Amino acid sequence: MTSVMVPPCETAGHLPGADWTVMVEEADEPDPDEVDAVFSDRPVVVLPYGGPQLAVVAAGDGTLRAMGHYRPEAATALIEVDATGRTTRVVLPAGDEMSIRWADWLVRVFFASRMLVSGWHMLHASAVAVNGSAVLFLAEQGGGKSTLAHRACTELGAAFLADDLVLLGPGRTVVGWPTRVSLPEELVTGTAGTGVGRRRIMFSPADYRALLNGERSSPVPLGAVVTVAPGVDADAYAPAVERVNSLRHEEAVALDIPAQRLHTSDLLGLTGGPRPAGRSVTLTRELLGGVPAACLRIGDLRTLPHVPVWEALSELLAPLAAS
Repeated sequence: MTSVMVPPCETAGHLPGADWTVMVEEADEPDPDEVDAVFSDRPVVVLPYGGPQLAVVAAGDGTLRAMGHYRPEAATALIEVDATGRTTRVVLPAGDEMSIRWADWLVRVFFASRMLVSGWHMLHASAVAVNGSAVLFLAEQGGGKSTLAHRACTELGAAFLADDLVLLGPGRTVVGWPTRVSLPEELVTGTAGTGVGRRRIMFSPADYRALLNGERSSPVPLGAVVTVAPGVDADAYAPAVERVNSLRHEEAVALDIPAQRLHTSDLLGLTGGPRPAGRSVTLTRELLGGVPAACLRIGDLRTLPHVPVWEALSELLAPLAAS
């Protein structure tokens, strides 16, 4: 997390509430009767994607005490916030491996909540780094973003940035946001699955780095954008490429991710961060305007793991490879 998030934070100047400490320790799980009473008698905040569930036990005078389950079946963690001392104490149930993820999530919330109010924007996109420049892949859900990012890493030697979310900051710096990576089975095993639909394999960020035999890329400037769209008349095995002059629509779709921003917002002030989950500033111009861009049109997205996409995109990517 620090290798990905700290570099842009160091170059972006002072982030609001940056002087905050998160302490993690282990202890016995709270009394089950106390836990049941808390979660039955109080409103429970449930974050998207089957994420953490939190119930506030007590709040006031700059302090907050909450109990939470990282997943419904996980043991109960205790979180205590002292706004005056600018600290968060996280007490994890000893021996519960799932609860370790609380620390990881709180670190993400710490950085994201501050960056989103400091001129950064979160987009639904995958990304890789080619010779020190970021290439964003934009598409609808299930439209091929992960496939293209993975193929760029394994076939072009690109460095992995993100599978699903990126943060785009001042100066168009691209940060790959750590999420799980979901890939079509055939890209991992080399064998296409059978039955209706495409089977996918899920990787944790650490497991995916191991699969690629390397670390992910640190933040890099944006160099190019590739959008993916179905083509009614396009050949399923020979994708067509069109130069794009405006990404206004694709940009609006990529920015319209309230659930993802909620998941990374400090809704309860657990790390002293800003509460709002929306965009940091109102856009006065295209965020991606003027960036070299192309639209990859393919007749059948199921062939995307195999079709010759890089030949089709060579005109767009060649300047990056040569720079």
